[in-house]
Amino acid sequence: MAAAVVAVVLLSGLGIFIWQSQPAPPSQEELAADFAKGAQFERGSGVTLDYAQALTWYRKAAEAGYPPAEFAVGQMTAAGHGVPRDEKAANDWFRRAAEHGFAEAQVTLAGNLLTATGTADGKPDKIEAMKWLLLGAEGMPDPLSKQVAVTTRDKLEKEMTAEEQAEATKRVAQWRKDHAP
Repeated sequence: MAAAVVAVVLLSGLGIFIWQSQPAPPSQEELAADFAKGAQFERGSGVTLDYAQALTWYRKAAEAGYPPAEFAVGQMTAAGHGVPRDEKAANDWFRRAAEHGFAEAQVTLAGNLLTATGTADGKPDKIEAMKWLLLGAEGMPDPLSKQVAVTTRDKLEKEMTAEEQAEATKRVAQWRKDHAP
């Protein structure tokens, strides 16, 4: 559990000074537990299926920057589970998880960029999609999803010009530089 907020007030001839510590951020274990609770409600595993309750738990972890929860909020928002269906909001969550290095979000975002559901102007963005496929395809959690992502990446690569491919590769390098440990 996060540490409690502590406040100290000092009085002096010069004025009143207030010092307040910030609560400790939740640990990865706490965020994983919140995410697991959301999954429990989303699946009805040992509890009554309740999308709104699932979303509450997912959001708690997602707002603290837990990538699997960010992705789950995106999926639920895209499907309209627990909230009205909203592709733009879903893509915002997918992008957050993708930026945090979550492969499933990177590949999902790439697909949405290719279909233009993930672009502001409603036009496909092959270069940005390729960036996310280059980053996420190999990291997909199961062999079938990985094969679909790799096949999509390879097919897209054949449709792109050399300049487009170079730009996508440049964006990958920049992303990796910006997200180096």
